[in-house]
Amino acid sequence: MEKIETRNLTRISIFTALIAVGAFISIPLRPVPITLQTFFVLLAGYLLTPTEAFFAPFAYMILGLIGVPIFAGFTGGLQSVFSPSFGFIIAFSIQAYLISRLKKDTDSTVKLIGYGLLSTVVVYLIGLSYMMFILGKTGTLPTEVVPFLMSVTLPFLPGDIVKVILAVLVYQKLPQRFYQ
Repeated sequence: MEKIETRNLTRISIFTALIAVGAFISIPLRPVPITLQTFFVLLAGYLLTPTEAFFAPFAYMILGLIGVPIFAGFTGGLQSVFSPSFGFIIAFSIQAYLISRLKKDTDSTVKLIGYGLLSTVVVYLIGLSYMMFILGKTGTLPTEVVPFLMSVTLPFLPGDIVKVILAVLVYQKLPQRFYQ
């Protein structure tokens, strides 16, 4: 892991703030809202070093857990871990780190989009597993699990694909000096 300096902390802080702002731009759906925070998590993965990319969403999660109302719906606090959508927040650090690690040494648009989509699958696996666990513990998990999973996945897929493509385009259009 690289040494974290002031420049790194600044970049982490900027993306932590962007992820928080992205959480406020949302379409409320149950049990998980559609937000713009995932776009900024993807962008963190493309623009930051692996360490920075991991810590930007991690700092966002910690700030929310200590009570700063920066999660979707202006929520925060330790009770957030009992939210069915909290698994997605946990997965954001893994997503950003994974993209940052994989994107090294490539400028292929197809590969960059592929890495974003792969990382999105990882987020879905972690987020949906956590959601099922929480709903199972609270006795609110529907008996028909497959239709339920389809109902909480399919509405998000088109937007997530668009967010990956847009994040790659932004990454490719920014001058390299911006993120090195």
